[in-house]
Amino acid sequence: MEPVLLCTPNFSEGLREEVIQAILQPIKATPGVKLMVVDKGSTVNRTVIAFGGEPEAVFNAARSAYEVALKHIDMRHHRGVHPRIGAVDVCPFTPYRGVEKAWLLRRVESFAQEIGDTFRLPVYLYAESARSPERRSLPNIRKGGYEKLPEKLRDPFWSPDFGPIAVNARSGATAIGVRDFIAAFNLTLNTRSETIGKRIAESVRESSGGLPNVQAISWFLPEVGFVQVSLNITDLRATPLHKAFEAVEEAARQLGARVSETEIVGILPEWALIDAGRYFAQKAGESVEKFSRDELILTAIRSLMLKDFDPESRCPERVFGEAVGGQDLGELSLRELLWRMADKQQPIAHEVAVVLQVATALGFAARAVAGLPARHAFAHAEFVQLLQDTLLFLQDSKMNIEALRTLGKKALRGFALLRQISETLSADQKEQLVLLGQLFSCAVDSLAAALISHQSNNPEIAQERHDIELQGRFFREEIFKRVRI
Repeated sequence: MEPVLLCTPNFSEGLREEVIQAILQPIKATPGVKLMVVDKGSTVNRTVIAFGGEPEAVFNAARSAYEVALKHIDMRHHRGVHPRIGAVDVCPFTPYRGVEKAWLLRRVESFAQEIGDTFRLPVYLYAESARSPERRSLPNIRKGGYEKLPEKLRDPFWSPDFGPIAVNARSGATAIGVRDFIAAFNLTLNTRSETIGKRIAESVRESSGGLPNVQAISWFLPEVGFVQVSLNITDLRATPLHKAFEAVEEAARQLGARVSETEIVGILPEWALIDAGRYFAQKAGESVEKFSRDELILTAIRSLMLKDFDPESRCPERVFGEAVGGQDLGELSLRELLWRMADKQQPIAHEVAVVLQVATALGFAARAVAGLPARHAFAHAEFVQLLQDTLLFLQDSKMNIEALRTLGKKALRGFALLRQISETLSADQKEQLVLLGQLFSCAVDSLAAALISHQSNNPEIAQERHDIELQGRFFREEIFKRVRI
């Protein structure tokens, strides 16, 4: 499947339609890029544009959008309730499919430097691209807003990562970085009281002791006639949509208000809606197993009171296809892979757990033997090669009998290598050696157990399973003998 990179830049313009269309034009015209959604607001005076496609094409479109926006937006005349530091306030890149994180981090740094040098614009790297913990958080970078930029730039602690240290009065500054999916989740209340909105926002934001990974602010929207609480949920696993929704609703009820409708700004992964749909269906006492994916998504949209939410344009799965096309588990982060394994709705073979066990043992072993004496220097390279070979099994989630056999050979070779170099490990590495022995032992036991399901159709499997268990037991006893367990 073709690699897909997503980009969701935020522009400080939500009033002049001709400027918004001018920014959109080069994005639409870039080959290999698909425009997903455009969200604009007059009170916030801000437009969020989401697009994606072939990675280099996405960078080209983003650069062109910067060029047009910086030409048309003058921050000296900008007014809006949303925090911002520049004409292009923030430009996040999210890997969706087939985009290696290490490559993307390097490419985003290169892009950020190009933006800073070309447009003489102070650039801050944020989120996963941040070079210091303080800059991971966008609110930290935005603190003081455009108006306080001159003061911020005089502080060496807040020197930009790229571009000039001097203030760009017309364009302000920008934040660029790699980040995972977030939810820009706005909840409209049935009250005009800004005090109530601010109290609710304070009660749910992480920095005030509220929900983890939640940023919150509140404002009155004249175009709606009511107060809105605006959330950024930066980790949808830690704080799913339904949890944030119920926290705001409960805080509103305690103050005599209610949530009347909600909206998502930008894009949202389909799984976040499915999780919410499953939660609300179970809460209503329904059998979730009977629900299709589309029914769970519809349940989430209605339960969350989402206004004008179209999954066909806002969910990348609907625009670009699945992030993981059944055979591409190796492209997932470890965290996402583990979450998928925990979700019985996801089609992942149980043998994938064995692959992870073997890979974990090999990875720790490679780390442990790095820097051994010259006569055992080969061990590190071989462990790394075994690890690479093992991770390839994640590309085949079916894990047939031949794959299990080959995986068994990789695990046993790693176990044999560990036995071979165990005498070289120093006394202070004893605990590490015990851990590695246990990791390999568990991986071998799991492989033997995985072979059982194939035994009825392959009588010879019984002997193979016995051989694997026997070899594993031998290596374990030999290693533990050396540390006198």
